[in-house]
Parts: sequence; C-alpha cells; structure tokens
Amino acid sequence: MAGLGRSALFRSLAQAEKSLVVRSFERQAHFLVLNKESHFLRMSPRSIYLENFPSAPVAQKRYLFSSKSDKTEGEAEKPEEDNQTEAEKALAAKLAEMEEKNAELLDKYRRSLADFENLRNRMNKQVADAKVFGIQNFCKDLLDVADVLHKAVDSVPEEALKTESHFLKDMHQGLQLTESQLLKVFERHGLVQENPLGQKFDPNKHDALFQIPAPDKEPNTVLDVQKIGYILQGRTIRPAAVGVSRK
Repeated sequence: MAGLGRSALFRSLAQAEKSLVVRSFERQAHFLVLNKESHFLRMSPRSIYLENFPSAPVAQKRYLFSSKSDKTEGEAEKPEEDNQTEAEKALAAKLAEMEEKNAELLDKYRRSLADFENLRNRMNKQVADAKVFGIQNFCKDLLDVADVLHKAVDSVPEEALKTESHFLKDMHQGLQLTESQLLKVFERHGLVQENPLGQKFDPNKHDALFQIPAPDKEPNTVLDVQKIGYILQGRTIRPAAVGVSRK
C-alpha cells in the first residue's frame, strides 16, 4: 500500500510539473509573439523550452527554414547566368566577325562585278574598234596611191589639154575617174579627205610645216596645203601638211 501511495504521488507530481511547464511555455511563446522576437523550440526527454537564436537571427532563420535551398539555387543559377552571359558574348563576337566577313566578301563581290563590267565594256569597245579600224593600215597604204593619182591629175595643165592630142585628154580623164572612184571607195568605208585650205589650224588634224606672213589674215589660218590629210571614222590617220599665216 505504501508503494502504491508513493507511485500515485509521483504521478501526480509529474502531471503537475508537466502542466506547469506547458503553462510556462505558453506564456513565453505568447510573450515572444507579442515582442516579435525570434526563438526556436528545444525539446529534451524530460522538458520543452524556448531558446534565443544566436547573433544575425535573420540570416540564421533564413538558413534554417527555406533560404538554404533558395540560396543554393541562387548560387547555382548565378554561374548558369554567367555561363549564359559568356555564351551570349561569344555568340555576339562570332556574329560581329561573320558580319564583318560578310561585308568584306560583299565588297569584293561588288568590286569583282564592277571590274568584270569594265572589262566587258573594254572588250566590246575593242571589238567594235577592230571592226571599224581594222582597215586602218590598209587605208594608210592606199593613201600613197591616192596621192600619186592626185599629183598626176594636177600635173597636166589645162592649156596642154586644149592644144595637145586627143590621147592626152583621154588619159587625163581616165586618171580623174580613177581618183574619184578611189575616193568613193574610201568614203564607203568611212575614210574622208581633210583639205583645210582657208580654215583655222587644228593641231589634232593638221601638221604645220611653215608659216606665211599675211597681215590681212588671222594668225594660224591655213594658207597652203602640201599634202591632204585623211580621217577614218573620226580618227586622224594622217594629218594634213599645211602652211599657216602669221602677222
């Protein structure tokens, strides 16, 4: 009986102690909630009590509850962002390099097109000039023949044609017809005579051999033609040999 009484006494004391601890814990929790202080609950096999956080409670609280994983994720995301930034920088540098190469290749392509177009125009001009001026050397060789015919026609005086025999007159007419026919062939191929008698001296078409005093004439007026010039399709192939006036 004495043992039962002591056990009952112990149970009642334990219940009383437990109720006191619970009421004390509730009062402390209520006080901490009112004061907005940060504590944590510590439990032992025989008691339950509140304990203050160490220094830097905010950082510790964040570390204890949810911020540890968040911080780890943030730290994991930061290198990813850095890596992404580095990748973007590399791509931007590569893009700039490709754009520069593209601009360089485009410039070379345009220059090549321009060079090819210029070459094509030069070739077309050379072909056209070859068609037009291909007979230039042949015409130069025939100019001596035309000069000889012209001198033969001019060497016969008109008085001799009237007094001499009929054969001289016929030969003279034949030479005139030959010369006129040769000049027509020249004109058909674009070769024309340049006889600048009485015209202004042109250094592109004329070759001044001497000067003739002529006060009543303007200076550099062609007064004498020693040799007739010839022009092929606007190009002088033989300048006229002339004498010009001077004061």
